[in-house]
Amino acid sequence: MGHMVERAQIIIKGVVQGVGFRPFVYKLARSLDLRGYVTNSSEGVLIDVEGSQIAAFIQRVRTEAPPLSRITDLTVVPLPLNGYHAFTIRPSTDDASGKPFTLVSPDVSICGDCLRELLDPSDRRYLYPFINCTNCGPRYSITLSVPYDRPNTTMAGFTMCPDCLREYQDPMDRRFHAQPNACPVCGPQVEFRVRSAECGGAPHPRPLPGGESGSIISPLPNGERIRVRGEALKAGIELLLDGGIVAIKGIGGFHLACDAANDEAVTRLREKKRKSNKPFAVMAPDIEHIGEFCVVSEQERTVLLSNQRPIVLLRKRGHDALAAAVSPNNNFIGCMLPYTPLHKLLFSHPLESDDIPTRSHFKALVMTSGNLSEEPIVRDNDEAQQKLSPIVDGFLLHDRDIFMRVDDSVVRLTSHVLRPSSISFLRRSRGFAPEPIELHDEAPEVLGCGADLKNTFTLTKGKFAIVSQHIGDMENYETVRFFEECLANLKAVYRAEPIAIVHDLHPGYLSTLWAVEQAPSPLEGEGSGEGESQSEIKRYAIQHHYAHIGSVMAEHGLTTKVIGVALDGTGYGTDGNLWGGEFLIAGIDGYERVGQFKYVSLPGGEAAIKEPWKTAVSYVLDAAGERGRDYLERMGSAKKYGSETIEKLIIVARSREFSPLASGAGRLFDAVSALLGVCDRNTFEGEAAIALEAIVQEGIDDEYHVEFTADNGYTVIDFNPTIREIVLDLDMATTKGTIAAKFHNTVVSVIRAMVRGLCEQHGLKDVALSGGTFQNLYVLDRAVRVLSLDGMNVYVNHKVPCNDACISLGQAYLVRERLKKHGFKNPLPVGERVG
Repeated sequence: MGHMVERAQIIIKGVVQGVGFRPFVYKLARSLDLRGYVTNSSEGVLIDVEGSQIAAFIQRVRTEAPPLSRITDLTVVPLPLNGYHAFTIRPSTDDASGKPFTLVSPDVSICGDCLRELLDPSDRRYLYPFINCTNCGPRYSITLSVPYDRPNTTMAGFTMCPDCLREYQDPMDRRFHAQPNACPVCGPQVEFRVRSAECGGAPHPRPLPGGESGSIISPLPNGERIRVRGEALKAGIELLLDGGIVAIKGIGGFHLACDAANDEAVTRLREKKRKSNKPFAVMAPDIEHIGEFCVVSEQERTVLLSNQRPIVLLRKRGHDALAAAVSPNNNFIGCMLPYTPLHKLLFSHPLESDDIPTRSHFKALVMTSGNLSEEPIVRDNDEAQQKLSPIVDGFLLHDRDIFMRVDDSVVRLTSHVLRPSSISFLRRSRGFAPEPIELHDEAPEVLGCGADLKNTFTLTKGKFAIVSQHIGDMENYETVRFFEECLANLKAVYRAEPIAIVHDLHPGYLSTLWAVEQAPSPLEGEGSGEGESQSEIKRYAIQHHYAHIGSVMAEHGLTTKVIGVALDGTGYGTDGNLWGGEFLIAGIDGYERVGQFKYVSLPGGEAAIKEPWKTAVSYVLDAAGERGRDYLERMGSAKKYGSETIEKLIIVARSREFSPLASGAGRLFDAVSALLGVCDRNTFEGEAAIALEAIVQEGIDDEYHVEFTADNGYTVIDFNPTIREIVLDLDMATTKGTIAAKFHNTVVSVIRAMVRGLCEQHGLKDVALSGGTFQNLYVLDRAVRVLSLDGMNVYVNHKVPCNDACISLGQAYLVRERLKKHGFKNPLPVGERVG
């Protein structure tokens, strides 16, 4: 007996636009002899379908959906028969009134099919740097609004030629409705500009090739020259081969590039751009080349080749295939593979007309964010030439505009008992943002503004948290502007109108000042309550470390109390001190601080963060008391920094006015790193701690002593015994690797002892670990292992970084859950109550 003819309306939500969903539905419906139509709406994909195979159709939509799609919701409503004659694809509809929304796809790296065509001399897109199809190419970075259709992208200005239009309109073609579809005849073009010596660029020994057939060269008044099409790429490659630095426009912004094997070029780029030891990322043509300078495991290989193409931190091989200045004093190099056709061509574009693209021109290229120190990544051609000219010798530009800046994502593989070989984020951006994080149910819309370093913001909508791409350090007007433009865009795309804004407790953070400007009056119970009527939006403040733990709760859908271990450098505490070694009992309605690393003074305030040797002096003075000077003498500090400097520092360290109290784990790691002479100045955030982790000797289980002082259920952890024993070990010429291992083991032991005690005291089995210190793989792996052995349920950040980039998610989640539970009658107004 045949199936009865039925009709249904199917609404599919998730990442379902710009990923080939409609042609997939079209082909599937026709193969099952179904009739009706499919269309994109602001809600997702809408299917009206009629026939006898609807059940099979729904089943296969779920199991065979296109590789880039992600279905989060599929609803089916039976309808009366309509008598459709065929199955068609209808134009998109946009109903903004009911505030539905659809998820925007992140940018996707070039696919295998496009790569084959790119390098096939018989293909009409041979060597065309903007080749793409429905399965790859830019998405988020070019999307101005939804639905994701060409007129709503930065491709709107390029009219498709008859050939491209034919592909675009054919549901059986892999370029059907590929919004960035283009070819050399009708699409974006590359151009190259070289800076002449008098324009501030470096002169180069070899003249650049000029006037070859097919090139268009026009002299400009200030000595620059422009080259178009293949000649532009060749000129860029020649300049890189000559040791030049080139600004290259990518998908989400500019990169500064140079030959990673050329010492002189890398050193020059570091002097001009970084002025710090922060490692540069490199891009290699393929896995085989990466294998020459880094060790690549099977899992790492998979992540490198994934369509997100993040930067993956890989362990260096012993020998130096690349310039030492790429990643100084570091066991790792951040490596990525080409993710745009333009990148691919930098390695393989033929330089002679009869060449076939086979060998690579470079082992690897340095590819670092194209920005001035601490500003957002540059995204347009004029801005690049204005801002990056002092750094570079040439520009490889193109005329497809970038709407949303998106920096490269940075990940590494962690392997611990919870998740053998899963990726953990250091920066979540291109390829991942703005993919939402699923929360357990619907709730009010909230905006979390994040912290100041590594800022992100989080919008909640329906049952999702949408975490922005990496915004950067909120230290200047440009970054705040980027924050605002990104927020305006995501609010529009997701049709989100937050009813509450959440910020950090730190009164000086730019993110806090911004939030206060948006919603001047805090909640009832704080301040005078004036101005209540001006602003409908409510404003909340959430303590920094509580937000860290909140981010882990958000990722794992936890709503009951947890033991929170938050270890980082510094965050503003409710007592006005700088916190960072914190043990909390945290829940949706608030938290209690139940333990902390003992406060030490930070000589000269937060400026000491850049000079770990000063923090080390403070720790030694605290640990040795009256014999402090004697200890410093034994360690050679006076000889190294000058006895006068040390004397001044001792006075400053003892003054509460100039030296705030800090309990940060990060400061303790800094101090030990400086004590061992591993790193006494942080030229970038976390440098001393990274260098200390790098020398840890494997296979050592010894540890140092620590003092726990418990009073009325509150514990202070004093590392003074540890510091004294480290000084003794140094006296006895114990190897630095051994001391580093014993110190790391001590920190993990402290976590274990505290969690055990809190578990007994409060009867809690769930423990959440967060904060930048857990980027230390040795500490993370060991802590997860011992806590799991103790029978605890351990939760850590997986979907967002554990550094300050996760703060916004924690802020938004905690307030969202409170509003769901209590409405605005919130027991905890702005400015957290503690204990």
